[in-house]
Amino acid sequence: MPDHSYLDLKYFIDPYVYNCPFCNRKNLRFSYLSTQSFNWSYTKVCAIWRVKCSSCDKTSMHLTFENLQEKRPAPTRFKGNIDIDAAIFYSVPSSFFTVDSRIPKVIRELISEAEGCLKMNYLTGASACTRKAIYELLVREKVKGAHYDDRIKALKSSHPEIDPELFDILAQIKDMTSDKIHEQSWDKWESGHLKLFLETLKTILHEMFVVPKEKELRKKSIRDIKASLGGDKKKD
Repeated sequence: MPDHSYLDLKYFIDPYVYNCPFCNRKNLRFSYLSTQSFNWSYTKVCAIWRVKCSSCDKTSMHLTFENLQEKRPAPTRFKGNIDIDAAIFYSVPSSFFTVDSRIPKVIRELISEAEGCLKMNYLTGASACTRKAIYELLVREKVKGAHYDDRIKALKSSHPEIDPELFDILAQIKDMTSDKIHEQSWDKWESGHLKLFLETLKTILHEMFVVPKEKELRKKSIRDIKASLGGDKKKD
């Protein structure tokens, strides 16, 4: 069967279905509330789209410089057969639904801020937040090492269940020092590198904080089912 798991990382799946950033549920219907436009600059027009989740009734806002409206006589909606996420440059809330709430809040918020900056092409701010998120993870895990790459190696050693290549990618960041983090003397990264480091970091965080919890929940579910079956036997 084809693998469509990549859709879980998107905001909009198609003109009718999205992943809600509020209730953190996937593949939900949404309704269109309004679309308006304003002058971003003397020559550039920006469109505002507001949509509402069918599950939690919360409203999100999305900005684009492209004409996304379906031309056919129909209720206002996005065009079909386009990558809606690629056309939208800023959303509120940002795509933080890809960062599970079981990940420590300080790291989760930094990643969300980094992704928001990246959407707006604020590469210096996105780079700083990404660096800070990695630094906070290393502090939280209390890994030892004289240098950044030593601490990444220590983190890799403490999590043998995670693909080591992921840690090797983070180890490639050559300007990661605590002095740079605190003195704010960093250089911005290119957009492609930022995306690579952010996706790598989110994958590591998912493996560290989410997967073990999900395994526990599955085990608990099996224990509960087993216990209920045992209870039925006793009644018989």
